[in-house]
Amino acid sequence: MKINIKKGDNVLVLTGKEKGKSGKVIETNPKNGLVIVENINIVTKHKKPRSQQDKGGIIKKPAPVKVSNLMVICPVCGKATRVSHKEVNGKNVRICKKCGASLDKEFVKIAKKEAKKAEKTVKEEIATETKVEKTEKSTQSKTVKSAPKKSKTNAQAN
Repeated sequence: MKINIKKGDNVLVLTGKEKGKSGKVIETNPKNGLVIVENINIVTKHKKPRSQQDKGGIIKKPAPVKVSNLMVICPVCGKATRVSHKEVNGKNVRICKKCGASLDKEFVKIAKKEAKKAEKTVKEEIATETKVEKTEKSTQSKTVKSAPKKSKTNAQAN
């Protein structure tokens, strides 16, 4: 099973008793689709002392959570987001669907610059489309204004 969450990511819990909490990923198990998150899904284990030097007691530790119940938090925009993949400098990089920034630390600056360039081009295209629409509307209104009007005398004569 392929998972989009890596060790060190901040994640948000979507379902279960820990819903709405977030934490850092300590360990991943892609084979079973499980992730251990810091301070999430804490379970208590009762440990029995096995020798004189061994200490027994109640131990609290995080238990694994299914990957489907988690969502990655983007470090740039701070929102829980789905993950898309993009090739940057010959490597497959995880990208935030909401802001376009990289979720992988090495490629944050590169992906951020590319996202800004793409955003600028989209804004420029929208601006040119609105300019074209405005010029079309103004030419249509000029043609309507320049149409000859019938005078009252011509209307009465008919």
